[in-house]
Amino acid sequence: MIVAPDLLRDARDRVATGWCQHASARAADGRIVEPWDADARSWSLLGAIVAVTEPQRLERGHLSLTELTSALGALAELIADPSLEHWNDAPDRRAAEVLAVLDRATAIVLNHH
Repeated sequence: MIVAPDLLRDARDRVATGWCQHASARAADGRIVEPWDADARSWSLLGAIVAVTEPQRLERGHLSLTELTSALGALAELIADPSLEHWNDAPDRRAAEVLAVLDRATAIVLNHH
C-alpha cells in the first residue's frame, strides 16, 4: 500500500526534477501536457500529486482514500489558499517554496502515523 509520506515524497521528486506554473505539467519544450504524460518534464504542486496518484503509477500497491486524505490534509495545514493550483501559480512563488511545503507536509504525516 502507498502511504501518505511516500505520496508526498514522490510528488517532491517530480517537482525537484522540474517545476512549472500555469499548467499541471509541461514537456521539455514548454508545451502543456497531462501530468502523467511520458513527455512531462516539469510539474506544478497539484500536477505532481496527480502524476503520482494515476493508476499507472500505483503498480507497487494501492493508495487508500485515508492516505490521500492524510497527504492533502497536511498540505492544507500549510497552505491557506484553498486552491493548490492558485497557490502554486502565485507570481512570487518559487520552486524552493514548493519543495519546502512538500517536505513540511511529509513531516506532518510522519508525526501522525
